Amino acid sequence: MRVLGIDPGTICCGYGIVAIHSEGRSGSKAPIHIASGKIKLNKNDTLPERLKALYDSLEAVIAEYKPSRMCLEKIFYHKSIRSAFTLGAARGIVMLLSAENAIPIFEHNSTELKQAITGYGRAEKHQVESMIKRILNINSKLSPDAADALALCVCHINSSRWMKDAGYEMHDK
Repeated sequence: MRVLGIDPGTICCGYGIVAIHSEGRSGSKAPIHIASGKIKLNKNDTLPERLKALYDSLEAVIAEYKPSRMCLEKIFYHKSIRSAFTLGAARGIVMLLSAENAIPIFEHNSTELKQAITGYGRAEKHQVESMIKRILNINSKLSPDAADALALCVCHINSSRWMKDAGYEMHDK
């Protein structure tokens, strides 16, 4: 299974790819960091131009890494209605790419994500980043957006294992 996590934004979008190989007789396998980064968009461009650039960039990531699943963070609250609508547009681009490429998409809330990575549902961003670097054995610097995207991947992998153990079917391509 190869998971693409996306922390969407219309100025900066983080992405991360984590792989996990099928579980064999020896038990669970550790998640493997494949790639991560951030897509910086020109804040002087119009929203439609930035959304097109985001679409093109994420389409290239999907073509290169061929994920079998995608995941996003659920939106539960936003201080600014304008920012929430803009974020919704970026999320729509991610969902469109999921549909166009027939890649199942999953959403995880921030509390679930923080709990899965740090063991504490109210952890701060720097704690999540520190733990994701440990879990994936990353020694280089990560942008906060890429760290969040990788955390989504690991959270999804952990929840997939739980679902499989509980008897739910999780199909990959």
